[in-house]
Amino acid sequence: MAKQLRREAFARARQFLKTQARPLEGALLAHWFEGASAGESLAELAAFQNEDGGFGRALEPDLRTPSSSALATAMGLRLLKELGCGADHPLVGRAMGYLLATGEKGIWRIAPSDTNSHPHAPWWHDEEGSLARTFGNFAVNPRAEIVGLLHLFAAGVPAGWLAEVTAAVVASIEGTETRGDGFLCALRLAETDALPESFRSRLVPRLRGQVFEVVARDPEQWASYCTPPLWAAPVPDSLVADLLREEVQRHLDYLIETQAPEGHWSPFWSWGAFYPGVWARARCEWCGHLTLNALVSLRAYGRLEC
Repeated sequence: MAKQLRREAFARARQFLKTQARPLEGALLAHWFEGASAGESLAELAAFQNEDGGFGRALEPDLRTPSSSALATAMGLRLLKELGCGADHPLVGRAMGYLLATGEKGIWRIAPSDTNSHPHAPWWHDEEGSLARTFGNFAVNPRAEIVGLLHLFAAGVPAGWLAEVTAAVVASIEGTETRGDGFLCALRLAETDALPESFRSRLVPRLRGQVFEVVARDPEQWASYCTPPLWAAPVPDSLVADLLREEVQRHLDYLIETQAPEGHWSPFWSWGAFYPGVWARARCEWCGHLTLNALVSLRAYGRLEC
């Protein structure tokens, strides 16, 4: 019989999310696991939205600038999707307005220009265009996920322009070896129900063919930065879940075995010498995010003790 996260272990995770994590993760736990309405979750998420409609304010804990970013806005819209919001929801409409206003030639800079002026992870530091070089001029990351969100919340999005941008990002995915978060962005695009089949049929075989090259399949790799199985297949109906069936089961076992005594799961990365005092706060925020995600996946795969 597969390992189960015991009731007392779930209780420790719940206690951590309720007392140590951000109110956002605590509200999401209450909604997804305890039957609370989505209202509190939406109110907590709204606190991360700026006047320009984009999300910022360290919604992505490694990026501490209060300014809006494509990275945080994609994260915010992903949560709005999971909370069942449609294109007519005010939070969605404002975020979509931000994306439409900032996507110069269908490209979104992943982090804002003032990133260096605020605490941030070293990989978000920009020196004379280094960020664009590191992220391939943002051709796939974050563009692929954003294009999926534009299809999902398409009301008010110019159809011709969206078709052009979609064609461009699909061509970029086909023309590069996507890795890490770029691969995950491409997966989210391919998993978007509203994506036209003409594009999906090009993406699906390519991404499924790359999965074993991208996903870390050896448990010894999971303690350092990588793309672990459950990031690619967080729930059973994920696009590549069937290909990673054995790896996902091992990763679920690994989660159960590595839960901290305090109830949380910790990030397997750090900022090194960058802003050590601020990293302590960011790390705690990541613990909340990762703990909630772990519980969602454990439940989805039937690994929570009933």
